[in-house]
Amino acid sequence: MKKYLPLFSKIISCLNQQKVDYTKMLSVIIVLFLFFPFLAKAQVFNGSGGPILNTGQTTYFSLLVSGLVPSQLDSTFGVESVCINLNHPTDEELFIYLESPNGRIVELAPGSSCNGANYTNTCFDSRVNTSITLSEAPYTGTFKPTGYLGRFNNGQTGNGTWRLWVHDYLAFLNSGNLISWSLNFGNSPSKPVIFTSSNLPIVFINTGNLTITDSEILVNMGIIDNGPGQRNDTSDIRNNYNGKTMIRIRGNTSKNFEKKSFALETTDMSGVELNTSLLGMPPESDWVLTASYADKSMMRNSITYDIFRQMGNYAPRTKDVELVLNNEYRGIYALTEKPKRGDDRINVSKLEPSENSYPEITGGYILKIDRPDEDGWYSLFGGNAQNNSSFYYQYVYPKDIAITVPQKNYINNFMDSLETALNSPYFADPTIGYQKYMDVESFIDYFIMNELSKNVDAYRLSTYLYKDNISHGGKLHIGPVWDYDIAWHNCNYGNSFAPNGWEYQLPDTVHPSPLWWNRLFQDSNFSNKLYCRWKELRVSLLDLNYLNSYIDAQTNMLNEAQQRNFTQWPILGAFIAPNPQAQLNANYTGEVNDLKNWIASRIPWLDSHILGSSCNVGIQEEKPPEVSMNSFPNPFTNNLSVIYEVPDNLSSNTQAKVKIELLNVLGEQVQVLFEENKVAGTYQEDIATTQLAIGIYFLKLSVNTLVVYQKTVKLRGQ
Repeated sequence: MKKYLPLFSKIISCLNQQKVDYTKMLSVIIVLFLFFPFLAKAQVFNGSGGPILNTGQTTYFSLLVSGLVPSQLDSTFGVESVCINLNHPTDEELFIYLESPNGRIVELAPGSSCNGANYTNTCFDSRVNTSITLSEAPYTGTFKPTGYLGRFNNGQTGNGTWRLWVHDYLAFLNSGNLISWSLNFGNSPSKPVIFTSSNLPIVFINTGNLTITDSEILVNMGIIDNGPGQRNDTSDIRNNYNGKTMIRIRGNTSKNFEKKSFALETTDMSGVELNTSLLGMPPESDWVLTASYADKSMMRNSITYDIFRQMGNYAPRTKDVELVLNNEYRGIYALTEKPKRGDDRINVSKLEPSENSYPEITGGYILKIDRPDEDGWYSLFGGNAQNNSSFYYQYVYPKDIAITVPQKNYINNFMDSLETALNSPYFADPTIGYQKYMDVESFIDYFIMNELSKNVDAYRLSTYLYKDNISHGGKLHIGPVWDYDIAWHNCNYGNSFAPNGWEYQLPDTVHPSPLWWNRLFQDSNFSNKLYCRWKELRVSLLDLNYLNSYIDAQTNMLNEAQQRNFTQWPILGAFIAPNPQAQLNANYTGEVNDLKNWIASRIPWLDSHILGSSCNVGIQEEKPPEVSMNSFPNPFTNNLSVIYEVPDNLSSNTQAKVKIELLNVLGEQVQVLFEENKVAGTYQEDIATTQLAIGIYFLKLSVNTLVVYQKTVKLRGQ
């Protein structure tokens, strides 16, 4: 009630001047004291409407709020709801937002997740449970918006000009108009998220009141990371990074989401790019802050990248963080390496503009199969489309502004030669067929990751390719994997939601995939290599127990922060296109279980459809020897004992190479605990772990080519 003390003081001053009976007036003051807050609830401000632009541009409807008492919006008094009356034949086309006087913008309704016609006496209130995305038009009543109205109640003033944004993103198709709208203020508002500390690293970005757009701006960035098992407090020294970065919004369809992803380039004070190590990742200048907005598990990208990297390929390293942007908490993000040429990223030879003759001109190159919105060229042969349309190659490295005409001609001709070989009668010939141009092992690993995850964009979008110089083999590799937030059962089109079926066989006329994969399966040698690689991975990285343990570890690490994240972005229980999961009464545990259950259904289908003949994998192909490992105590504190078995079908005088490693939850090696040659038998190794940080780890036992994993937890010692 501190807000009302000045008013009561003024009343008493007037009473002193008028010599009024205090006993009688005291009852009046008490009544005012008790009921004044309730009068504040009735503060409603009405705005006018008008036609909605049908040009693809946003229409803004302004409402001047003045005389609001109290004027400051916070957890005790603030925005409670916003109501609209709007006519439009296709609500799916409309993205609707509310902007406060200080420029903060909250999404009310995402067009792509709504359908039907009209909003009739429709109110948005973050305190209710039913999302606007789970209802049907014409929308009538009160619904939870996809954004969070509590973001407005952060101490800013409520007086000033508010704006309702209505963006009809399909130009010249349908038109509509806003009839009226209103803002409702009261003393039961949605409360802002209070963020003081995290078990995750914290990233701070301050734009100095500049707006982040598609164009780069220079801003301040700081990162706090006190190490594994330590708390990071928002008041701590920014000890991991404290400097400048260029920032812009990144993505394609994800740009429509309220929670944006950002591209970063670390720089010196003048804005010149500067290689630096962030959160223990190798030094570089280009990074991405991925929002994972549609991926409510917030781990689909990291699963894909980590497994692909553990398979022996490069994939972007990533670290989960919490972001504070312009002093506002913005939730969980993944700080991720951007795919680019470099010794610690896509490691191909550097190609200078002056290198235009053989052998220097042979590499390195990085390409991407993607949309035709960057410089590049169309494939020589058609893709997997009913109209036989071609797919598109983008130049990634050298960049389109740096690559020379001879270099363009060289890589164009190389890809034409590969496609010609694949389409020729001699395509399977190991000397003059596709194997002359293609690193087959990389294509097999890439295929496995895309089919396991049933990535709807597989092979046709965000598909990286790279070719090194002839002195380093000169063949075409595929990868790294990139952009899997709508993979792993997180898309409702392209049959990607079903645990059965091949993704590579699905046609797409707009963005077709190469027909390479159909052709490769006509070569029994390729099919058998795929079969053997799949069998090898199924007893290690793609063992269901290992995958579930990985997901459990990620869930445990994110569990604290996800609660804040989904308050700030209340999309649990909302349909965010293209989610296939049921959203009624959804929660984070359900999202994680959905991921695990789908993988448990997908793997058996692949087991029965990736076919081949014999493999020379391990010691015995038909019945490979088994290794076992157990550790105790689990959880442990200062000491850990590991019991393991070297396969008993090895002869007594044959030694196996035994290695026990400790990995973190990302599959990165923390420590080699034991390495020695052993004959067949059962062994126990006792290991001191006093210096090891508390946290979740995986033990990895390798006996020759056989691998087994076990999850273990280090607790704080007594």
